[in-house]
Amino acid sequence: MASKESPSRTEIQEAIKKQGEIVRKLKLEEQTDEVKNKGTRDYAPKQMAVREKAFKAIIGCFERHGAEQIDTPVFEMKETLTGKYGEDSKLIYDLADQGGELLSMRYDLTVSL
Repeated sequence: MASKESPSRTEIQEAIKKQGEIVRKLKLEEQTDEVKNKGTRDYAPKQMAVREKAFKAIIGCFERHGAEQIDTPVFEMKETLTGKYGEDSKLIYDLADQGGELLSMRYDLTVSL
């Protein structure tokens, strides 16, 4: 029976280096895709199934420990939010609706870039 030689340390290091380059390339492509797709995200049916399963598990755990769900608005009238957040109002993202009224997204629901 012929024995297969173990890879040398140098061969292992080269393989690790190659794999690292592949991972870096994939991460860079992912970041580039994120920059290109600045809009909202659509989830395919398979992705939704995974999300739903994860949310059910998380919600179930919270409910077992007495938590209750709330649903807060994503945006409100600007004056409502500035009254609620005070000094943190500079963290509010402003939007104008078609009628010209100033709306704002809650800063705790937005991501800083």
